[in-house]
Amino acid sequence: MKLRRIKPVQEPAYVINRRKRRKQRIWRAVKLILVTALFVFTVIYASLSPFFNIKDIQVAGSTRYGTAELAAASGIRTGRNGFRVLFSSKSRPGLFRIGDAEQAIIDSCPYVKSAKVRYIIPGTIRIDVTEREPAAIIDMKGISLLIDKDGYLLEIDPVLDAETDESGLPVIRTAEPGSANPGKKLDIPEEMLLSAFKVFDTIREIDAVNDVKLLPMVDYVDTSDLSNIRFSLQARIIVNLGKADELHYKINAAASIFNKNIKKTERGTLDFSFGKDPVFAPESGG
Repeated sequence: MKLRRIKPVQEPAYVINRRKRRKQRIWRAVKLILVTALFVFTVIYASLSPFFNIKDIQVAGSTRYGTAELAAASGIRTGRNGFRVLFSSKSRPGLFRIGDAEQAIIDSCPYVKSAKVRYIIPGTIRIDVTEREPAAIIDMKGISLLIDKDGYLLEIDPVLDAETDESGLPVIRTAEPGSANPGKKLDIPEEMLLSAFKVFDTIREIDAVNDVKLLPMVDYVDTSDLSNIRFSLQARIIVNLGKADELHYKINAAASIFNKNIKKTERGTLDFSFGKDPVFAPESGG
Protein backbone atom coordinates (compact mmCIF):
# COMPACT_ATOMS: atom_id res chain seq x y z
CA MET A 1 0.00 0.00 0.00
CA LYS A 2 1.29 3.39 -0.96
CA LEU A 3 1.65 5.90 1.88
CA ARG A 4 0.60 9.53 1.38
CA ARG A 5 1.98 12.51 3.26
CA ILE A 6 -0.83 14.58 4.75
CA LYS A 7 -0.25 18.30 5.21
CA PRO A 8 -1.04 19.62 8.71
CA VAL A 9 -4.31 21.50 8.98
CA GLN A 10 -3.61 25.25 9.21
CA GLU A 11 -5.29 27.10 12.06
CA PRO A 12 -7.89 29.66 11.04
CA ALA A 13 -6.65 33.26 10.90
CA TYR A 14 -9.04 34.41 13.62
CA VAL A 15 -7.58 31.87 16.06
CA ILE A 16 -4.03 33.10 15.33
CA ASN A 17 -5.06 36.73 15.71
CA ARG A 18 -6.84 36.01 18.97
CA ARG A 19 -3.72 34.34 20.36
CA LYS A 20 -1.59 37.33 19.29
CA ARG A 21 -3.97 39.78 20.94
CA ARG A 22 -3.91 37.76 24.14
CA LYS A 23 -0.10 37.84 24.20
CA GLN A 24 -0.12 41.59 23.53
CA ARG A 25 -2.56 42.20 26.39
CA ILE A 26 -0.41 40.14 28.74
CA TRP A 27 2.73 42.01 27.66
CA ARG A 28 1.03 45.40 28.10
CA ALA A 29 -0.16 44.38 31.56
CA VAL A 30 3.37 43.30 32.51
CA LYS A 31 4.81 46.58 31.24
CA LEU A 32 2.17 48.56 33.14
CA ILE A 33 2.95 46.70 36.35
CA LEU A 34 6.69 47.27 35.88
CA VAL A 35 6.26 50.98 35.10
CA THR A 36 3.89 51.42 38.04
CA ALA A 37 6.27 49.63 40.37
CA LEU A 38 9.15 51.75 39.13
CA PHE A 39 7.10 54.92 39.59
CA VAL A 40 6.05 53.94 43.11
CA PHE A 41 9.63 53.08 44.01
CA THR A 42 10.82 56.41 42.58
CA VAL A 43 8.18 58.39 44.49
CA ILE A 44 8.97 56.61 47.75
CA TYR A 45 12.67 57.14 47.25
CA ALA A 46 12.20 60.79 46.30
CA SER A 47 9.92 61.47 49.27
CA LEU A 48 12.43 59.98 51.70
CA SER A 49 15.70 61.12 50.25
CA PRO A 50 17.25 64.28 51.77
CA PHE A 51 18.65 64.99 48.31
CA PHE A 52 15.23 66.43 47.39
CA ASN A 53 14.86 68.60 50.48
CA ILE A 54 14.02 72.26 49.79
CA LYS A 55 17.14 74.36 50.17
CA ASP A 56 16.20 77.60 48.42
CA ILE A 57 13.04 79.68 47.85
CA GLN A 58 13.17 82.21 45.01
CA VAL A 59 10.68 85.02 44.34
CA ALA A 60 10.04 87.03 41.17
CA GLY A 61 7.58 89.79 40.30
CA SER A 62 7.02 91.14 43.81
CA THR A 63 7.60 94.74 44.85
CA ARG A 64 5.37 94.71 47.94
CA TYR A 65 6.46 91.52 49.69
CA GLY A 66 9.85 90.05 50.49
CA THR A 67 10.92 86.47 49.97
CA ALA A 68 10.48 85.56 53.64
CA GLU A 69 6.96 87.02 53.72
CA LEU A 70 5.80 85.18 50.59
CA ALA A 71 7.45 81.95 51.72
CA ALA A 72 5.65 82.18 55.06
CA ALA A 73 2.35 82.91 53.30
CA SER A 74 2.81 79.85 51.07
CA GLY A 75 3.31 77.55 54.05
CA ILE A 76 6.47 76.09 52.49
CA ARG A 77 9.62 75.84 54.58
CA THR A 78 13.19 74.99 53.70
CA GLY A 79 14.30 71.57 54.92
CA ARG A 80 11.02 69.89 53.89
CA ASN A 81 11.07 67.28 51.17
CA GLY A 82 10.03 68.86 47.87
CA PHE A 83 8.12 65.83 46.61
CA ARG A 84 6.22 65.53 49.87
CA VAL A 85 5.17 69.17 49.58
CA LEU A 86 4.20 68.67 45.93
CA PHE A 87 2.12 65.52 46.45
CA SER A 88 0.49 66.76 49.64
CA SER A 89 -1.10 69.65 47.72
CA LYS A 90 -4.77 68.99 46.96
CA SER A 91 -4.51 71.21 43.89
CA ARG A 92 -1.82 70.97 41.21
CA PRO A 93 -2.85 73.28 38.33
CA GLY A 94 0.24 72.44 36.29
CA LEU A 95 3.35 70.30 36.11
CA PHE A 96 5.20 70.59 39.44
CA ARG A 97 2.82 73.40 40.49
CA ILE A 98 1.73 73.59 44.15
CA GLY A 99 -1.82 74.91 43.99
CA ASP A 100 -2.45 75.02 47.75
CA ALA A 101 0.57 77.29 48.24
CA GLU A 102 -0.56 79.56 45.40
CA GLN A 103 -4.01 80.04 46.92
CA ALA A 104 -2.52 80.59 50.38
CA ILE A 105 -0.39 83.45 49.03
CA ILE A 106 -3.39 85.08 47.32
CA ASP A 107 -5.46 84.77 50.50
CA SER A 108 -2.72 86.23 52.72
CA CYS A 109 -1.32 88.98 50.48
CA PRO A 110 -3.95 91.49 49.25
CA TYR A 111 -1.66 93.00 46.61
CA VAL A 112 -1.10 89.62 44.91
CA LYS A 113 -3.41 89.15 41.93
CA SER A 114 -2.04 85.75 40.91
CA ALA A 115 0.74 83.43 42.01
CA LYS A 116 2.58 80.46 40.58
CA VAL A 117 4.52 78.21 42.94
CA ARG A 118 6.72 75.58 41.29
CA TYR A 119 8.95 72.86 42.69
CA ILE A 120 12.21 72.78 40.74
CA ILE A 121 14.17 69.55 41.22
CA PRO A 122 16.12 68.89 43.34
CA GLY A 123 15.65 71.55 46.03
CA THR A 124 14.24 74.89 44.83
CA ILE A 125 10.82 76.52 45.16
CA ARG A 126 10.09 79.27 42.65
CA ILE A 127 7.34 81.80 43.46
CA ASP A 128 6.20 84.10 40.64
CA VAL A 129 3.58 86.71 41.49
CA THR A 130 1.58 89.30 39.59
CA GLU A 131 0.60 92.24 41.77
CA ARG A 132 -2.42 94.51 41.77
CA GLU A 133 -1.79 98.20 41.15
CA PRO A 134 -3.42 100.84 43.40
CA ALA A 135 -5.91 102.83 41.30
CA ALA A 136 -8.05 104.90 43.67
CA ILE A 137 -9.04 105.66 47.24
CA ILE A 138 -12.63 105.23 48.34
CA ASP A 139 -13.60 107.76 51.00
CA MET A 140 -16.02 106.11 53.42
CA LYS A 141 -16.91 108.77 56.00
CA GLY A 142 -13.33 109.35 57.06
CA ILE A 143 -12.10 105.81 56.42
CA SER A 144 -9.92 105.38 53.34
CA LEU A 145 -10.06 102.19 51.28
CA LEU A 146 -7.26 101.68 48.78
CA ILE A 147 -8.50 99.71 45.74
CA ASP A 148 -7.26 98.59 42.35
CA LYS A 149 -9.01 99.15 39.01
CA ASP A 150 -11.15 96.02 39.50
CA GLY A 151 -12.44 97.11 42.91
CA TYR A 152 -10.29 94.77 45.02
CA LEU A 153 -9.44 96.14 48.46
CA LEU A 154 -5.69 96.49 48.98
CA GLU A 155 -5.47 98.37 52.28
CA ILE A 156 -7.64 100.10 54.88
CA ASP A 157 -6.46 103.60 55.84
CA PRO A 158 -3.18 103.25 53.91
CA VAL A 159 -0.18 105.41 54.68
CA LEU A 160 0.62 106.95 51.31
CA ASP A 161 4.14 108.01 50.46
CA ALA A 162 4.24 111.59 49.19
CA GLU A 163 7.22 110.69 47.00
CA THR A 164 5.25 108.10 45.01
CA ASP A 165 2.35 108.35 42.58
CA GLU A 166 0.06 106.88 45.22
CA SER A 167 -0.16 110.24 46.98
CA GLY A 168 -2.05 111.60 43.96
CA LEU A 169 -4.54 108.76 43.56
CA PRO A 170 -8.09 109.80 42.70
CA VAL A 171 -10.63 109.82 45.52
CA ILE A 172 -14.07 108.25 45.01
CA ARG A 173 -17.20 108.57 47.07
CA THR A 174 -19.74 105.88 46.37
CA ALA A 175 -22.14 103.40 47.98
CA GLU A 176 -20.96 101.93 51.26
CA PRO A 177 -19.86 98.28 50.94
CA GLY A 178 -21.36 95.68 53.23
CA SER A 179 -17.89 94.42 54.18
CA ALA A 180 -14.29 95.42 53.65
CA ASN A 181 -11.82 92.54 53.61
CA PRO A 182 -8.33 93.17 52.17
CA GLY A 183 -7.73 91.02 49.11
CA LYS A 184 -11.46 90.69 48.38
CA LYS A 185 -13.58 92.58 45.88
CA LEU A 186 -15.77 95.23 47.46
CA ASP A 187 -19.50 94.59 47.07
CA ILE A 188 -20.10 97.96 45.43
CA PRO A 189 -22.17 98.15 42.23
CA GLU A 190 -19.65 97.82 39.42
CA GLU A 191 -21.26 100.63 37.43
CA MET A 192 -20.49 103.08 40.23
CA LEU A 193 -16.77 102.31 40.13
CA LEU A 194 -16.67 102.24 36.32
CA SER A 195 -18.42 105.61 36.14
CA ALA A 196 -15.95 107.15 38.61
CA PHE A 197 -12.93 105.88 36.67
CA LYS A 198 -14.55 107.09 33.44
CA VAL A 199 -14.86 110.61 34.88
CA PHE A 200 -11.21 110.64 35.97
CA ASP A 201 -10.05 109.26 32.61
CA THR A 202 -12.03 111.95 30.78
CA ILE A 203 -10.51 114.66 32.96
CA ARG A 204 -7.03 113.37 32.09
CA GLU A 205 -7.87 113.42 28.37
CA ILE A 206 -9.02 117.02 28.62
CA ASP A 207 -6.00 118.04 30.71
CA ALA A 208 -3.74 116.63 27.99
CA VAL A 209 -4.83 119.38 25.57
CA ASN A 210 -5.59 122.24 27.99
CA ASP A 211 -3.06 124.59 29.52
CA VAL A 212 -4.76 124.73 32.92
CA LYS A 213 -4.97 121.24 34.44
CA LEU A 214 -8.20 120.32 36.16
CA LEU A 215 -7.21 117.02 37.78
CA PRO A 216 -4.95 118.52 40.50
CA MET A 217 -7.92 120.58 41.67
CA VAL A 218 -10.36 117.65 41.91
CA ASP A 219 -11.05 116.63 45.52
CA TYR A 220 -13.20 113.60 44.76
CA VAL A 221 -15.74 112.10 42.38
CA ASP A 222 -19.10 111.05 43.87
CA THR A 223 -20.99 108.26 42.07
CA SER A 224 -23.30 107.26 44.92
CA ASP A 225 -26.19 108.54 42.73
CA LEU A 226 -25.66 107.53 39.09
CA SER A 227 -28.28 110.06 37.99
CA ASN A 228 -26.29 112.87 39.58
CA ILE A 229 -22.60 112.11 39.29
CA ARG A 230 -20.60 114.87 40.93
CA PHE A 231 -17.05 115.99 41.50
CA SER A 232 -15.61 118.64 43.79
CA LEU A 233 -13.13 121.34 42.78
CA GLN A 234 -10.92 123.00 45.40
CA ALA A 235 -13.45 122.09 48.10
CA ARG A 236 -15.69 124.96 46.99
CA ILE A 237 -17.32 124.10 43.65
CA ILE A 238 -19.49 121.04 43.10
CA VAL A 239 -19.85 120.04 39.45
CA ASN A 240 -23.03 118.00 38.91
CA LEU A 241 -22.63 116.05 35.67
CA GLY A 242 -25.97 114.28 35.86
CA LYS A 243 -25.77 110.90 34.13
CA ALA A 244 -22.53 109.50 32.71
CA ASP A 245 -23.19 110.65 29.14
CA GLU A 246 -21.50 113.36 27.06
CA LEU A 247 -18.80 113.47 29.71
CA HIS A 248 -16.20 114.98 27.41
CA TYR A 249 -18.42 117.97 26.59
CA LYS A 250 -19.57 118.47 30.20
CA ILE A 251 -16.14 118.25 31.79
CA ASN A 252 -14.50 120.37 29.12
CA ALA A 253 -17.19 123.03 29.60
CA ALA A 254 -16.80 122.80 33.39
CA ALA A 255 -13.05 123.33 33.09
CA SER A 256 -13.54 126.40 30.90
CA ILE A 257 -16.25 127.92 33.13
CA PHE A 258 -14.31 127.22 36.32
CA ASN A 259 -11.15 128.86 35.01
CA LYS A 260 -12.75 131.82 33.23
CA ASN A 261 -16.12 132.60 34.75
CA ILE A 262 -16.06 131.60 38.41
CA LYS A 263 -14.21 133.82 40.85
CA LYS A 264 -11.59 132.29 43.08
CA THR A 265 -13.60 133.26 46.15
CA GLU A 266 -16.93 131.87 44.95
CA ARG A 267 -18.55 128.72 46.21
CA GLY A 268 -21.50 126.88 44.72
CA THR A 269 -22.74 124.26 42.26
CA LEU A 270 -22.17 124.06 38.52
CA ASP A 271 -25.06 121.93 37.32
CA PHE A 272 -25.28 120.06 33.99
CA SER A 273 -28.26 117.93 35.00
CA PHE A 274 -31.00 120.33 33.79
CA GLY A 275 -30.05 120.32 30.12
CA LYS A 276 -27.20 120.90 27.73
CA ASP A 277 -26.42 124.37 29.08
CA PRO A 278 -24.96 124.38 32.61
CA VAL A 279 -26.35 126.45 35.46
CA PHE A 280 -24.17 127.92 38.20
CA ALA A 281 -25.84 128.39 41.57
CA PRO A 282 -23.65 130.35 44.02
CA GLU A 283 -23.70 129.13 47.58
CA SER A 284 -24.85 132.54 48.73
CA GLY A 285 -27.84 132.32 46.38
CA GLY A 286 -26.76 135.38 44.37
